[in-house]
Amino acid sequence: MKNILLTDEISILPKKFLDITKEKYYFAVNSHSSPMLAWFSLNDACNLNCKYCFADSKFLNKDPNSHISDFLSTEDVKTIIDNIANAGTKMIMFAGGEPTLRKDLPDLISYTSRFMDVSMNTNGYLVTAPMARELALAGLSQVKISVDGLQKNHDWNRGEGSFEKAIASAMFFKEAGVEKVMLIMTLSSQNYSDLMPLLEKTMAMGIDFTMVEFLPIGRASSEKSWCLNKEQLKNAQRSLFEAQSKYGWMRVAFENRYIVSEDLLCKSISADKFRPCGFYDFCVGCISGIYSYIITPKGTVAAGDILTLECGDLRKEDLSKIWKEADLFKMLKDRENLEGKCGSCIYKYVCGGCRRRAYALTGRLMAGDPGCWVDPRECVVD
Repeated sequence: MKNILLTDEISILPKKFLDITKEKYYFAVNSHSSPMLAWFSLNDACNLNCKYCFADSKFLNKDPNSHISDFLSTEDVKTIIDNIANAGTKMIMFAGGEPTLRKDLPDLISYTSRFMDVSMNTNGYLVTAPMARELALAGLSQVKISVDGLQKNHDWNRGEGSFEKAIASAMFFKEAGVEKVMLIMTLSSQNYSDLMPLLEKTMAMGIDFTMVEFLPIGRASSEKSWCLNKEQLKNAQRSLFEAQSKYGWMRVAFENRYIVSEDLLCKSISADKFRPCGFYDFCVGCISGIYSYIITPKGTVAAGDILTLECGDLRKEDLSKIWKEADLFKMLKDRENLEGKCGSCIYKYVCGGCRRRAYALTGRLMAGDPGCWVDPRECVVD
């Protein structure tokens, strides 16, 4: 294997890169790992019936007056917020299902914003200008609106008329003064051609863009053919990497696994043993179980989008204890548990592969990532 190129002038032996990043990774895990980032599914119901839904949410209808009986009461949610704030959570994403179906959403945002930054992931269908203003005044600091391609592909997934509603909601939030408004695209083989046109449309609107990769889980668990092939995934990540150079990494985001093999700056920072190892200083790749976690609609803790792997009830158990003692999080933090290509990869401590993809496609959480497009000859150390 050739030396690893860090910059145009500097390269490093693969074994040295592996040793340095291993030391920094475990220092980060042992010294800095904390449940900083939470995704909280406030309900498991939705007014849309999206084909991609990872949560397999219960479909209601598009009536804005729909009422649902939430599993977690307002007081349950506040109890959980107190719990996770005490454990060190700094940012929360309220999602679902569809969070705007909850009548107490403004109250929950107002309560939570006293402890941490509050974001929301919504399909935007029920959002009106007054609602956007109310949520902004309550303390909403970021919103992600799911837009899965241009109108034809988006409406194919989410229902006729949903594209226009989503775009309108983005502008409502922008006009209401929400600090960061983003479109979030789930990229699949079905809408692959819309990636860059949608990004350019988003930039022109003056809002930000992020992409996540479709996985066959939830409602689409039988649709493995919708997964991106390795060539599509490589081209998509390279295109978004270039877009970050053009628009800035604060405006264009994506799951940066694999592309780290081509990111000279990231590799240089990672291999500099004199740089700090905090959350903003060192790339650990997949952050699930290291800095992030999910709260299910039942109030239990999970990792990634794998809602079936639960490890504690936050209405009864301290998150701090779950974070330190749950076997699920111990397994994810220990990169020596990685199997296959991921287990022998030079980038295992700065990437780690996608644990969600591994589980969805192989049934094993720590399996080699089937989606990795990096040539094994360039990343596997014998």
